[in-house]
Amino acid sequence: MSFVSRTALLALVLAAPAGALAEDVKTFEAADGAYSFQYPDNFALSHMFADVTGDVTGVTASSMDNGDVLITFLGPRDPGAIADVSEQNREAIVAEFVGAIAVLPSIKLKSSAMTTMLGQPAVDMVFTNKRFKTVAINRYVFTVHDGKAYNFECIYREDKAAQFGSACDLAVSSVHLRD
Repeated sequence: MSFVSRTALLALVLAAPAGALAEDVKTFEAADGAYSFQYPDNFALSHMFADVTGDVTGVTASSMDNGDVLITFLGPRDPGAIADVSEQNREAIVAEFVGAIAVLPSIKLKSSAMTTMLGQPAVDMVFTNKRFKTVAINRYVFTVHDGKAYNFECIYREDKAAQFGSACDLAVSSVHLRD
């Protein structure tokens, strides 16, 4: 390869947008068009039933090697007594989720932190669920937007958290409601 060819190739690589070199993403669009979010292109659509029938409920990368990997966006629904999300009411929100999620002794709250979703403060809660030798992560990111509650549910194995936690982060950071 000549010097000119190598220089032209280098210029082409350097001129490519940074996103072009990153992992490719797809956009999930709700059947009714109410919301959309981005997800890695190695995920597939997740259907209500295991035989790949029924409504599409989110995205999945489940396999024998990966275990269960699901990302689902839920809402809008009535937020109950939670009018908004803030650091001041984070503990109350977490307590409600613990009461609803940690119904078995094998399910424990691992952490909670503040983040943002839909341009609003949100609570990011990580639960562990020890099933035999495998520990599953059930992650819930919750917010209230325009008087309605929304949350992501992300499920993946704890030993695959580096791989699939970022997919959950992508979905949470890119979710958009139709105006």
